[in-house]
Amino acid sequence: MSAQDATAWIRKARQDALSARRLHIDPPEPEDAAFHVHQAAEKAFKAILVAAGIRYPRGRGAGHDLNALAALIPGSAQAQAHVLADLTPWATAFRYPADDPHTAEPAPDKPEIERRLAAVEAFIAAPRPASPAPDAIRSRVVGRQCVM
Repeated sequence: MSAQDATAWIRKARQDALSARRLHIDPPEPEDAAFHVHQAAEKAFKAILVAAGIRYPRGRGAGHDLNALAALIPGSAQAQAHVLADLTPWATAFRYPADDPHTAEPAPDKPEIERRLAAVEAFIAAPRPASPAPDAIRSRVVGRQCVM
């Protein structure tokens, strides 16, 4: 997979959504399903950014922060992405043993996973306008990083 191929990102997003769906059936594996819901959203966000020629943050967990990625998405898709951005904790919250089981975030229940998975699948499937020509893409500074 080329990181600069938006179609490859969408294909990976669909694979993660399918994995979440499979992990969601009986007997459900909610923690693993939640992780794949997040991954599907992240890869769909990155597909939009790649298609638009916008660089996204990498490293130190920044590339997994759906709020940061959603803020970079151009046009009307940004509002849709922000609705899904609160899935960021699902990337890690349930993947590792809790330091303190009394304060650990509980895994989402089956209806919550279904609702969020359906929203991510709709986001992946939503038609998007063609990406702008390279000269139409404007540079933006995000934090200390110049984003194209």
